[in-house]
Amino acid sequence: MRSLQSPGNTIPVKKSLADRGRKLILSTRYGEEAMKRLRSARLASTSKRLDVCAMQFAHNFHLCGGPSLSGKVCLEIGAGSVLSHAIVCHLLGAEKVIATDVASVAFPQTLSSSLKKSIPSVVRDILSPFEEHDLLRERLERVLSIRRFDFDVLHELGIDYVAPIDLARKRLDLAVDFVYSHSVLQHVPCEDVPPLLENICSLLVPGAFMIHCLHLEDVRNATENPFGFLAVPEREYPRALQSAGGNRIRRSGWAEIFRKAEGTRSEFIYQWTRKEKSLPGRIDPSIRHVDETDLRTSHIGILTRKMNG
Repeated sequence: MRSLQSPGNTIPVKKSLADRGRKLILSTRYGEEAMKRLRSARLASTSKRLDVCAMQFAHNFHLCGGPSLSGKVCLEIGAGSVLSHAIVCHLLGAEKVIATDVASVAFPQTLSSSLKKSIPSVVRDILSPFEEHDLLRERLERVLSIRRFDFDVLHELGIDYVAPIDLARKRLDLAVDFVYSHSVLQHVPCEDVPPLLENICSLLVPGAFMIHCLHLEDVRNATENPFGFLAVPEREYPRALQSAGGNRIRRSGWAEIFRKAEGTRSEFIYQWTRKEKSLPGRIDPSIRHVDETDLRTSHIGILTRKMNG
């Protein structure tokens, strides 16, 4: 590959042109919106495929003892640009689903790709332990028959999109039976986590439950250097970086935060560690942890139940 040479720097021509092209697109009036749509379309055909999201639900529900969403009111925190998880809740019989986000980023039309890229039989079979198979089939066939998704169509399915809303600063006026988030809470700045959890827990009816799946690595560099961000001094890791890369709260920190949630009981349904990647030689003193395993924990799933009475 031909390169552009400059003192102490070598920039591949293709990469340079790609970067310039991207900046040019983003500088146009509709460029940023177009890039968001492209990213949403890419997610809809990969990690936000309906069958993939159904598998995530099935994995968590098996670990939780097989709960039912039939007739329930569900709340998703950080729904993202493709509302596939909300569709899964609908398939499982939820009466109402409220999908929320701190920014208005959802593109409901990308759900068509999410469904088309999925294998319908996998969706039905993987969810069948938690709902009647014939009901799953009926709902799935109805969803598959939709030619174009928009917010009105989703509302007819019982799915409402509420964004932008910062749930650390504002409470919704509703009672919910189930709360779900997937790779979201680690992007909430540290100081906002307690009020966010307090506001969410205030919505739970007796017997309600929550599942929160968290990724505790540096999500910007999870493949090469997942724990490098633990060395960054606190003063150099402001709110913007906490939102982008992760707030750096470790497993023990999340356990303490959820333990303080009034009227609830929480437990880990899974916790994974990574031993093949190096930790920084120095961990910033602001990173509260109990041991090396705590630092190396990469993923956790938290089940929270609202106590009766």
